[in-house]
Amino acid sequence: MGLAQKKTSQTRQLLPEQLKEFVPIYSLDSERLQELARHASIISLPVGAKLFNRGDNDNRIFYLLSGSIELRNSEHNIIITSGTEESLLPIDPHQPRQFTVTTQNQSEIIIIDRNLLDILLTWDPYSGYSVVEINEEHDTEQDWMTALLMSRIFQKIPPINIQIMFQRLNHLPVQAGDIIFYEGDYGNDCYFIRSGECEVIKLSSDNQLDIVATLKQGQCFGEEALLANSNRNATIRMRSDGVLLQLKNTDFEALLKSPVIHKVDFETAEIMQAHGAVWIDVRQMEEHEQSCIPNSLHIPLNSIRECMGSLDTAKTYVLYCDTGQRSACAAYLMNAYGYNAYILENGLQSLNELII
Repeated sequence: MGLAQKKTSQTRQLLPEQLKEFVPIYSLDSERLQELARHASIISLPVGAKLFNRGDNDNRIFYLLSGSIELRNSEHNIIITSGTEESLLPIDPHQPRQFTVTTQNQSEIIIIDRNLLDILLTWDPYSGYSVVEINEEHDTEQDWMTALLMSRIFQKIPPINIQIMFQRLNHLPVQAGDIIFYEGDYGNDCYFIRSGECEVIKLSSDNQLDIVATLKQGQCFGEEALLANSNRNATIRMRSDGVLLQLKNTDFEALLKSPVIHKVDFETAEIMQAHGAVWIDVRQMEEHEQSCIPNSLHIPLNSIRECMGSLDTAKTYVLYCDTGQRSACAAYLMNAYGYNAYILENGLQSLNELII
């Protein structure tokens, strides 16, 4: 895989000034340029090192910072030298790659995540906030945005949706000890942590309140109640002072859920299974034992987080329940953790006869 085989300890981080001449990076403002520089890197490669092969898919963007490279395929042989206009453009930006690229001398290559660059080019992270609010808070603005945008779920959402979402977020200062919502409350919004930390508290079987998790900057909470159209499954309490960003249910549904939940009918799902996809029943055990799709895994919705580690991220999964509601919640969570999950449209109720 070219670069993957050549990568050594000669990788280092960039300065924003080293990026600002490249196309289309030059269009970024200083804040977004700094954000990109924090997650880009430079690798130094010797003569004859292969950057990538024709046909590769790697979801990265490369720029030539110094040295020279050769782009070769069956029809063309192109030499690009640093400092020229051609070197300011991405190196063979197509996916899959159309060229095999090799260094002609000692060269420095900039490596950038394609998804991150797309997002930074298409949304304004400060839409909806006044300059006074930003300057007065002194929180680590870049850190929460990076944690949020680099999560797998946001890499599956169109950049324009992310831009609209930032415009619609409600800015909520909170203090340590504040209860954001209680277990059992009806859920009508979700939250992103811009600064501070939250505690997730659940009522145990012996009526004790247990802190089961701590949520940090850039993380989201409250979305499960929206996905399942159900009550809150835990209490959220602020562990420290901070700022939350509130997103209403209607915006969550339109901007975040819809692009991620992909529905298929039974016939399509069967074709997918014939090509290696796996059925998952997310209902309770009693429901699964009563009727289920043959050869399907059984992972109840309330166990999906714990069981995901045993699943293969290289496989495709089709989730089902009775109506499609619980499977939509499970599919969203699986996609958030990097899996490729679909749901059976309208669930088992859409099938003409009982499957045993």
